[in-house]
Amino acid sequence: MKPAHLKPDKSAYPAYFMLALGLLVLTWSTVLGSSLPAKLANLGGLHKTNKITATWLSSSHQPEAASFTLKDMRQLSQYNLRDYDLAYAVEASTSAAYQKNQSPAQVLGVNDRYDQFQQINLRSGSFLTFEQENQQVAVIDADLAQALFQNCNVVGLEIELYGRKFKIVGVAGNDRSLIETLADKGYGTVYIPAKMLLELEADSRLTSLAVATKDAGTTGRNAAVLEKALASIGQDPASYKIIDYNLAGRLMEQANLLCNFVAGMVAMIMLFGLLRRKIRDINHFCRLGLRGKYWSEMIKADAARLALSMAEVLALVAVMMLLWKLIRFSLYIAPENIPDELIDVSFWTDLMKKGIQTRMQRAGYIAPPGEVQLNVLNTIRNWNLFLNIFLGWPLFLLGLYQTQLLGEKLLCSVFLLAALSLGAALLMIIKMPPVIETGEVLLVFSSVFLTVVTKIGQKVRGHTC
Repeated sequence: MKPAHLKPDKSAYPAYFMLALGLLVLTWSTVLGSSLPAKLANLGGLHKTNKITATWLSSSHQPEAASFTLKDMRQLSQYNLRDYDLAYAVEASTSAAYQKNQSPAQVLGVNDRYDQFQQINLRSGSFLTFEQENQQVAVIDADLAQALFQNCNVVGLEIELYGRKFKIVGVAGNDRSLIETLADKGYGTVYIPAKMLLELEADSRLTSLAVATKDAGTTGRNAAVLEKALASIGQDPASYKIIDYNLAGRLMEQANLLCNFVAGMVAMIMLFGLLRRKIRDINHFCRLGLRGKYWSEMIKADAARLALSMAEVLALVAVMMLLWKLIRFSLYIAPENIPDELIDVSFWTDLMKKGIQTRMQRAGYIAPPGEVQLNVLNTIRNWNLFLNIFLGWPLFLLGLYQTQLLGEKLLCSVFLLAALSLGAALLMIIKMPPVIETGEVLLVFSSVFLTVVTKIGQKVRGHTC
């Protein structure tokens, strides 16, 4: 029969729920944070995040001449960006048809390198080739294939776009991950040669350019290369939104590093509390011993105990130094957001004005598929960081504070293992890359256990006093 003082009190259930929920948020945000940069890399095709893009800000006050032309693309590939892989695209919407079946479709006019910069995932057939630049060929995704043909075995068949027949040369699979679901437009996509779409759609313009990068650093060299290339074809770089995906990936990883830093600082605080108590115990022991003995006599009599206590102090210091080395990281801030002087009102005013003007200029601006996916990932990253710091840790600490049973440590072990299993399962359900960094998970677990052990130790000492 279980002793009465160990029986769970029903009034403690809300505290246990709060404790479990806090641990779930902490564990889930850790495993999700590790998978986000990997997902961003997967969305980038062959070049992953080693690319930089320029997208025309199609605001009403900007002339259409500011967009690209095929002549511009040929000039860039032959001269300024001769040694770089590049892809370009034009986007439109129309209705695709096969016999009596019709379906709205997103039409992307692209070149043959486009699939090296975006996640296409061909299920059958092949992507567009350079030789097909002037041909009426198309690659459709599985959603459009199902809408028009009710199956995906359609390579060699034809669909109708703009009153013309296009031969299907490939079928792209759909990514059913959370990212694609949130970025989904609700209808299928068809890829055709950019030259064909420019001829068929009178108002269409080449609006996006992607260039493979050679510098994975944060020096701004990639942006400088692209801006120089834009200027060489008479384009104003300010009329384009330029995104260096190397930096985008770096910022995404930095959010996870910040979560790890918070977890490490919690562990550091707990370790510092243990260190302070250990030093206080040594001081108290020495003061008691010196009441009736000299230093030499006390050391001879209690040398083993003093040596063990000092070894524990040194071990705690070593663990704290190791932990600091593990969690510290260099915070990256874009150079344009750093003033020459910290107190510079005009700089911060101009920065805010620039942000407001940029948002106004982008009214009516249509982001290309890759940028939409990046925006979704950044939104998830921001929410993940917020939930980790402002929900996970407060819920865990409050639940632990309210829980007064001696079985806390065992329950936390069960909760942590359950949270990790549930987190891994959720990653698979939303089809995110199953990237679980062992060191990061252990860091969270260590912080949790140190907090629990410290609370239990305080409770035991409170009962003995």
